[in-house]
Amino acid sequence: MTISAHELSDAIVPNSTRSEQLYQRARKVMPGGNSRTAVFTTPYPVYVRSGQGARVVDVDGNERLDFLNNSTALIHGHAHPRIVEVMAQAAARGMSFGMPTEVEVTFAEALCGRNETFEHVRFTSTGTEAVMMAVQAARAYTLRPKIAKIAGAYHGAYDTVAINNDGSGSLITHATQGIPDGVSHNTVVIPFNDPEGALAVLRRHADELACVLIDPVPWRIGLVPASGDYLTALRSFCDETGTVLISDEVGSFRIGWHGAMSRLGSAADITVLGKVIAGGMPIGAVAGRRTVMAVFDPSSGSPALPHSGSYNANPVSMSAGLGSLELLTRKETQRINDLGESVRRHMAHILAARTEGWTVNGVGSLFRVLGPAVTDASGQRMNLVNLLSRALLRRGVHIGDSGLGCVSTAMGPDEVDSYARAFEGAVADVVAAQR
Repeated sequence: MTISAHELSDAIVPNSTRSEQLYQRARKVMPGGNSRTAVFTTPYPVYVRSGQGARVVDVDGNERLDFLNNSTALIHGHAHPRIVEVMAQAAARGMSFGMPTEVEVTFAEALCGRNETFEHVRFTSTGTEAVMMAVQAARAYTLRPKIAKIAGAYHGAYDTVAINNDGSGSLITHATQGIPDGVSHNTVVIPFNDPEGALAVLRRHADELACVLIDPVPWRIGLVPASGDYLTALRSFCDETGTVLISDEVGSFRIGWHGAMSRLGSAADITVLGKVIAGGMPIGAVAGRRTVMAVFDPSSGSPALPHSGSYNANPVSMSAGLGSLELLTRKETQRINDLGESVRRHMAHILAARTEGWTVNGVGSLFRVLGPAVTDASGQRMNLVNLLSRALLRRGVHIGDSGLGCVSTAMGPDEVDSYARAFEGAVADVVAAQR
């Protein structure tokens, strides 16, 4: 049966009565009915009751394959038995303390063993906070005020890194309006995968730059990996000028056992981590060269950069993170990377046969589908990727409404085949709706 664009984008998801009721309750006590903009959708979101492995069940009892995994955070899927076990054991001993615990040390050792540039590590409670501390560490280390970042890249809800440039020189932001000029003037925006263009901007500010902050596989601008030439240019610039190179791998660390920069043939001075190292718990981490990380060191008096947090390195989170890292072996990393390649290949084949102007990007176990810019009969832009995500939801598969998705270790060839079948049907739905 043909479905219209309106039915895909704005209509009620079938069998979602309980979700609608929860949303009406939520609107009375939360702005827009939520605490997380990314989960908002019209006319209301689907509320989840539980998850197990590769599948989630909503509050109305509908089961779906989860290819978003909490925005790529759940690399082992939902409620992995080992992670649940170690968290329960840790919680029984105490949720958090005003003193350190052994599991923090063990987890730090495990992280430092993953990459030779991870000489010291510092834990936070979120990826946003980890980016914030990495930027502040670079400033404390260099005593310089400015940072450089890639145009369009997302690094969390922190004013300094939320700033972008629209290409004409006008400042825009991802996160909020009203960022003071004193903040925006200290953020330099560089083009992505354009070595000469980036260097031209960086050299104008070389004496003032504390760091160059990059995501080596930036999902917000298409999930295309940074080129070798681009990374080499940035690494050389930082070495020549004493600028700190920060790699935000909160989302991209998963693409290689040593992380994204290592897989792409480069190295950072500081790497920001989260999501897949966290086992589903709120963990961020700043890992880097001992010389730069020394700004946090309080052992010889007040550090250059004091950093505390009541929930940093709490034993329940640390136990979950350690469990997640132990499960993410070289073999499993390669296996899900191969599955990710299979997913992208299926998607590209289906889109090539049925559509024009669509692309599938990604690397390792990550993928993102991008649609062409089209308008409807009234001249309004149609968000075809959002329509595709809604069509997939109706067919029992969940990806992000931006087209973002990933493979978890809870998946195998059967889940990839199921996704491919749902994707083919969803593409047909979108093509019919567009017509």
